[in-house]
Amino acid sequence: MVDEPDGHHAMRLETGVALINALTGDHVHGRPKPALSGHDLVRVATEALGGDGTGNGQIDLLTAERLRNLASRLREIIESLSRREHDQAAGLLNRMLVDSKARPSLQRHGEQAWHLHFHGPEADLVQQWAAGLAVSVAAAFGEHIPHRVGLCAAPRCDQVYIDASQAQIKRFCGLTCQNRVKAAAYRARRSGS
Repeated sequence: MVDEPDGHHAMRLETGVALINALTGDHVHGRPKPALSGHDLVRVATEALGGDGTGNGQIDLLTAERLRNLASRLREIIESLSRREHDQAAGLLNRMLVDSKARPSLQRHGEQAWHLHFHGPEADLVQQWAAGLAVSVAAAFGEHIPHRVGLCAAPRCDQVYIDASQAQIKRFCGLTCQNRVKAAAYRARRSGS
C-alpha cells in the first residue's frame, strides 16, 4: 500500500515530462522543433496526456494553450533544478501549488473505491493536471527529483528526461542524442589525429 502514492506520483511526473517535451522547447534531437498551433497543438496536447483527453471535458484549443502554459511552468522548474538552483525551483513550485489550488480530497466516481485527488470535483481538466503535477513534483522534490530529472546534454536538444537508473548518471533524453554526441566526439577525434 505504501508504494501506491509513489507509483501514482511517478506516473504524473512521466506525464509532466511528456507535456513539457511535446508543448515546449525549441529543439529536439538536434533539429528545430516546429511551432504548434491550432489543430496540431490540440492533437499533440491530447497525445501527451495519454491520447484520449478525457477528464471533465475534451481538449479544445483554449485547453491546449492552457496546458502549454502549464508545461512552460514545469519546464522552468526543471531548468532551475538542472542549474542546481534548488531555492529558485522550490519558489516556483510553491507558486504553482498556490496557483493550482492543490488540496487533498477523497473522491469516488460511480462504483469506484474512494481515492485521493489534489483538486476539487469542480476543477476543469487543466486545473486537475496542474494540481496533480504540482503535488507530484513537490512530493519528489526533496532528495529524489533534483537527481532524477534533467535537460538533455546534447547540443540543440532541450528535451527533459527522467532518470530511473539506479546509478543516476543519465545525461541525454534518449539514444538518438546519446549516439549523436558519441558520433560527433568520434569524428572530432579522427579529424584531430
